[in-house]
Amino acid sequence: MLKIACIPAYNEESMIADVIKRTLKYVDKVVVCDDGSTDKTALRSENAAATVIKHEKNLGKGAAMKSLFRCAKELGADVVVTIDGDGQFLPEDIPKLLSPILEENFDIVIGNRFDNNNEMPSYRKIGNKVLDKMANIASELSFRDTQSGFRAYSRKAIETITIQTDGFGADSEILIDASSKGLKITEEKVTVLYDTGSETSTKNPVSHSAEVVSSLIELIAIRHPLRFLGIPGLVLMTIGMIFAITTISLFNETRYFSIPSTLISVGTTLIGLMFLLMAVVLFSISRSLKRTS
Repeated sequence: MLKIACIPAYNEESMIADVIKRTLKYVDKVVVCDDGSTDKTALRSENAAATVIKHEKNLGKGAAMKSLFRCAKELGADVVVTIDGDGQFLPEDIPKLLSPILEENFDIVIGNRFDNNNEMPSYRKIGNKVLDKMANIASELSFRDTQSGFRAYSRKAIETITIQTDGFGADSEILIDASSKGLKITEEKVTVLYDTGSETSTKNPVSHSAEVVSSLIELIAIRHPLRFLGIPGLVLMTIGMIFAITTISLFNETRYFSIPSTLISVGTTLIGLMFLLMAVVLFSISRSLKRTS
């Protein structure tokens, strides 16, 4: 039973060695993907006995996860744990995540940060809840913490999951892809620290959230185009037709031509038509992909 921990890292020189050393108590091997760091992340990872994959420039978390999953498959890992390199998650919680896979045949275990946790800043709680809701719409499942990077994966999950997103949207994409392929997913409570004595985020939270939202909107539109594009398109076209009929009736009765009503009619009709066309195209693409997969 080969257990491997995978750590995507970008400028984590202050905490990475400690995370690796503590993680090695619970796994057989630690692999770090240094995603274009400009500090000593790679050197300190190697000195702490980790295998290091280097990206020449910063490509994003999704790109790092692709490299880590590829390496895990090549090494023949039976179970993989992903943990951040900033020290927020406790490696001592790794056995909690491994247990459902080893004992109950789950494929993915998410480290849930929200149970009895009052330390998370309010803005992060709100942001994560919004992202969780969007991810759950796309996956048609109900997870409490879709953005947690502390997870465990079975060999089946690692061999089955496809990651296309290069950025922070990868965490959500993995769950959406896994649920569509029928993988068994559960959550386990983990401890998270927000005061580690160093900077715990290498990206502005606003741009981070915007990147994830953008990826989720794309995934939702592709997976459910008729529901989230087709229905709004029909509603907008109906509104446009109502305004058009009202404008024509008003003109016939009073000879008054309402420019605002005309603009609303034309605008909503065109936007609705655009949504409908996009829904049809995405639905056709989605059907084609399902047939070839």
